[in-house]
Amino acid sequence: MIKNERKVIDLAGMLKIVDSCDICRLGLAEGNRIAIVPMTFGYTFLDGKFTFYFKGDLEEERLALIRNAEEIDFQMDSDHCMLPMGNGEYTMFYNHGEGYGKPVFLEDEEEKKKAMKHLLAHYLPGEDEAFADISWKETCVFKLEVIKLHCKVSK
Repeated sequence: MIKNERKVIDLAGMLKIVDSCDICRLGLAEGNRIAIVPMTFGYTFLDGKFTFYFKGDLEEERLALIRNAEEIDFQMDSDHCMLPMGNGEYTMFYNHGEGYGKPVFLEDEEEKKKAMKHLLAHYLPGEDEAFADISWKETCVFKLEVIKLHCKVSK
């Protein structure tokens, strides 16, 4: 259960948390177990909704799990720091986001390029370099249309 004082519900706070995270972990149902897949990502926030973008450098089995999923859970965190509080007690500071969304594979070359620009912008803000000459037809890019995102912070 999230303590109410740790919930982040304002947009500026949520954007700050997503910006601070460098990996988004996808939870994929694989038979009776869950496969946790850490991925680099980019995102947009348009018309009141988050969309996360991923380049699918995964094994075919994992890509099939994503293709067959109606919704996918995700989790991200950052800024971990454990501090002593005295009397042998400690506290952990962190940023955290989790939720779920609908996966959509991109087929159009322009959509893929746009998604990759968002991914690169997440890690290299202000960088606007052209992509190498790659085969966009063979490049797997998908997005996660976020349905629910819960954020919390402990500071």
